[in-house]
Amino acid sequence: MPVKSEDLFKERESYKTLLQSVTDYVVAINKDYKIIAANDLFTNSFGLRGGAFCFEVWKNRDRKCDDCVVEKCFEDGRVHSIEEAMVMRDGRTAQMRIKATPVRNQQGKIVYVLETATDITEKEHLQKELNRVAGNLEDMIRQRLRHLEKSEERYRTIFERSSDAILLTDSNGRILELNQASVEILGYTRKEDVLALKSAIELFESREDLYRLLKILSKEGFVTEFETRLLGRSGRVFDALLTSNVIVDIVGQITGYVLIIRDITKRKAAEEQIKTQNVRLAALNAISTTATSSLDLEEVLNTTAAKIREIIGSDCVRIYLLDKKREGLSLAAHKGLSREFVRKNHVQWRKVGDGFLGQTVRTGKVQVVDNLLPSVDPYVNHLVNEGFKSTAYIPLLSKGEPVGVMCVSSHAPFKFSADFIEFLTAVGNQIGLAIHNADLYEATKKAYQELKEAQEQVIRSEKLASLGKLSATIAHEINNPIAAVLTYVRLLEKLVNLKRFTAKRMKDISRYLSIMESETARCGEIVKNLLAFSRQSKIRIKPHSIKDILDKTLLLIAHELALKEIRVVKEIEPDLPLVKCDFHQIQQALLNLLSNASEAMTTNGTLSVIVKRSNRNGFVQVTIADTGCGIAEKDLKNIFEPFFTTKEEGKGVGLGLSVAYGIISRHDGFIDVESEVGKGSTFKVLLPTA
Repeated sequence: MPVKSEDLFKERESYKTLLQSVTDYVVAINKDYKIIAANDLFTNSFGLRGGAFCFEVWKNRDRKCDDCVVEKCFEDGRVHSIEEAMVMRDGRTAQMRIKATPVRNQQGKIVYVLETATDITEKEHLQKELNRVAGNLEDMIRQRLRHLEKSEERYRTIFERSSDAILLTDSNGRILELNQASVEILGYTRKEDVLALKSAIELFESREDLYRLLKILSKEGFVTEFETRLLGRSGRVFDALLTSNVIVDIVGQITGYVLIIRDITKRKAAEEQIKTQNVRLAALNAISTTATSSLDLEEVLNTTAAKIREIIGSDCVRIYLLDKKREGLSLAAHKGLSREFVRKNHVQWRKVGDGFLGQTVRTGKVQVVDNLLPSVDPYVNHLVNEGFKSTAYIPLLSKGEPVGVMCVSSHAPFKFSADFIEFLTAVGNQIGLAIHNADLYEATKKAYQELKEAQEQVIRSEKLASLGKLSATIAHEINNPIAAVLTYVRLLEKLVNLKRFTAKRMKDISRYLSIMESETARCGEIVKNLLAFSRQSKIRIKPHSIKDILDKTLLLIAHELALKEIRVVKEIEPDLPLVKCDFHQIQQALLNLLSNASEAMTTNGTLSVIVKRSNRNGFVQVTIADTGCGIAEKDLKNIFEPFFTTKEEGKGVGLGLSVAYGIISRHDGFIDVESEVGKGSTFKVLLPTA
C-alpha cells in the first residue's frame, strides 16, 4: 500500500525541533504543489492555510510558476536553486534564495520537496552598497556577506559535531536518529547497532528515574541536567546528565523526544575523590591543630584515633608508644576494640621486633597486611578471631626516628590504597610531632622548675646577705637595751645584798623594773622582725596592706638610718586598696631598695617614701627616693642585671636590685628608676591591687 507524503512527513516529525531552530524559511510541498508542513518562521511571515498551494502563499498567484523548482525536482530528482522576489504577509517584498531538495521514501520514490528560503534582501542591498562604496568598506561588506552565508550552514553542523550524545525518538521511545557521539558514549561501534535497540527506555538502569523524567517532560515539556545512570553496550553502567524536550505536532500532541546525554562518570569519580580528599584533609587539619595547640599527648592520641575511625567507618585504631629504653611498645590509645581484646598482654605491650607491630618500629617502614591469614606473625590469629580482615602498621616518626606505631584495622576486606597509606603516614607524622612537642614541654617544664628553684635560692641567699648586713647594725641596737637591763639587774642585786630592798625604795624599784620591761620588749620586737624576715616559707599570694609591709620593713633598717642621721619622710595616701602579693617577698624587695638608698647617702641625707594610687588603673605606686650619690647614665641600663654593682669590692655582689626586680615581676608588677649623679635616685614600684 503506497505511503502518502503527509504520513511520511509525520514519521519524520522528529526533525521538527531542528527545523524550528533555524533562521531560514522551511516548507514541505507535495507533487500537487500543496504545502503539507512549514516551520513557525514561514507561518508567521507568509501566513498558512490548510491545503494552500505554494504559489498562492509564496507569490500570491493563482497558478504555478513558469520556472517551478518543485516541478523540476519531481521530474529529474535533483536539487534546484533559484532567486526570486516573494510577497510577505505584511505586504513587504523580500528577495529570497530558494533551495529545493527532493525527499524520497524507502522505495526511492520522491514523496515531497523540502524548500529552504534564505532572505537575501540585505545581501542584495549590501551588494549594491559594495558597488557604490570604494575603499576599506568593501572588505567589511564582504565579511558580512560571508557571515550571512555561513549562518545558513551552522545549524546543520551542530548535530554531528556535538560532543554530547543527541538522540531523536518517536513518542514510544524508538530511536529514529542519533549523532556519532551517541555511538561512542553508549559504547557501540556503529549507528545501526544503536538504532537496533527496541527503545531508548532500555538505556535506563532505574525505571524510577525514567518515570520521573517522563513526568517532568509531560508537565514542563523540557528538563535540564537530569542526573541518572544509563546502560551502555554489554550492560556497562555509567553516570549521565540528561537534557530533554518533547517534540509536538501542530495540534500539540507529543510525537517524539530529543535526548541530549552527557557522560559524567569521570566527573563523578573526580567529585568522589575530591570529597574523600576533603574529608581526609579536614581530619588531618583537625589532628594537626590538636597536635600543635595541645600539650596533652593523651588528648592528641585519642582525637587522632577518633578522627581516623570517622573516615574508615566502625573499625579500630591502636596507637603504641616506644618506652624510654626503646625496648618495648605500650598501648597509649585505642578506639573500636573489645575489652577482652584490650586486656590481652600482647595487646597492652609488645617487645621491639616482635610481630608486625614490633618490626614496624624497628624498621620505621609501613607494613600492610591485606589478608590476615595464619602467618609467621604469632599474633595474627588473635586479630582474625577479633574479626579483622586487614591491618596497616604506620610508624610514628619524630625527627626521623621511630617513636611508636599506629595500627589501623578493618573488619571488611579493605584495600589500603597508596593515597590512603599516604594519608595515614601524614597522620603518623603529626602524632610524631605531638610526641616531640610533649617531650619538649616536659623538658621545658623541668628546666623552668629548676630555674624557679635557682631563683628561690638566689632570693634566699640575698635574704641571708641582707640579714648579715642588718646584724651588724641591729647588734648595736639590741646591745643598748640589754646593757640597760643588765645595769638595773645589778643595781637591784646590790640593793638586795645591802638590805636596802625596803618599802621606801619600792617606787625606785618599780621604775627600774618598768625600764627593764620596756627595754626587753624592744629587744623582743627587733628579734621578732628579724625572725619574720628570715623565715623560709612557700609563696602565698594574698591581699595585704602595703602600709604594714612598709612600716615593718623600715623598722628593720631604722637603727642603720639613725646611725647615719638620715631623715625619713613618709607620705602614705589614706584608704589605699590592698595589694595582691606575698608579704615577705615584697618586704625583701622593698628592704633591698631601702638599703641601697641608705648606702648611697652619707650623714644627714633624706629618704623619701611615698605611697599612693597609681595613674595606671589597678595598681598602687611606691616611690623610694634618696639624696645620695646617684647612678651614672651608662650604668642605668644594667643595674637590674644579676651581679652588676657599682659598689666597692666587699660592699656587695650585685644581687639586691636583681632580686627586687625578679620578685616584683613575678607579682605582675613594674619597677622603674630615675637618677642623676650627685643628686640622688628615685625608684618607682607598681604593685597590682587585690
